[in-house]
Amino acid sequence: MNAIFTQRIPSPFKAVVLAPLMASVTVAVQAQTTVPAPDVEQVQSAQSTNRLVERLQSQPAVSLTSDVPTPGTTTTASAPLTQAPVAPQTVESASSDRIAQILVDPGQPTIGGSSYVGVAGNIGLSDNGSTALGGGNFAIISKIGLTNTLSTRPTAVLGNNAVILIPVTYDFSFQPVGAFTDPLPIAPYVGGGVAISTGEDSTFGAVLTGGVDVPLTSQFTATAALNVAFVDNTDIGILIGVGYNFGGFGF
Repeated sequence: MNAIFTQRIPSPFKAVVLAPLMASVTVAVQAQTTVPAPDVEQVQSAQSTNRLVERLQSQPAVSLTSDVPTPGTTTTASAPLTQAPVAPQTVESASSDRIAQILVDPGQPTIGGSSYVGVAGNIGLSDNGSTALGGGNFAIISKIGLTNTLSTRPTAVLGNNAVILIPVTYDFSFQPVGAFTDPLPIAPYVGGGVAISTGEDSTFGAVLTGGVDVPLTSQFTATAALNVAFVDNTDIGILIGVGYNFGGFGF
């Protein structure tokens, strides 16, 4: 009966009914079998990513712990950065100090004050003095600095049997004195040398001296000294005077 019904359907009617069905079947098959075209931007992004990975793999490995400070070996506090740099210490040799101390520059100041030349009065303390040092006489005094601590103090005591004293003294630094008033700086000195008598029978002997220098102003210095000369007899005298300061001979 189906065959009879099929045969009775006219051909044009079949074409009209079957054409849409066949078209839909064809579209479904093409949709299942058609592969979508790749996106160009996605492809380029993937290629760039692959090249970046290859470049990173070709570089040598870097240690991640090379810049990490190790406790106890690297300063991490800010205190060392704020500390002032320590200047290198200069060590002077002992030979340089000695050379500086023994450098002779006649007329230079010493630690006891300036060099000077002046006048003084001599008070003799010897009953039977053989030179002018043992009596009351007039004197010409001087101090000539040699080094920082040494000086020579040529002195001429005028009068009967005039005597020339040429001692070399060690000068001490200034010492303050005065308990109830403003301190008065004094510079002690001690030394010894040669005493030369200029009398009829000129002789020479030794002399010991000790005293103090007192700076009065920048131009004047007062001085007092006890001198003991051993020429024929022992002569003792006290010199008290004032000197005019000078800066040196410019040698």
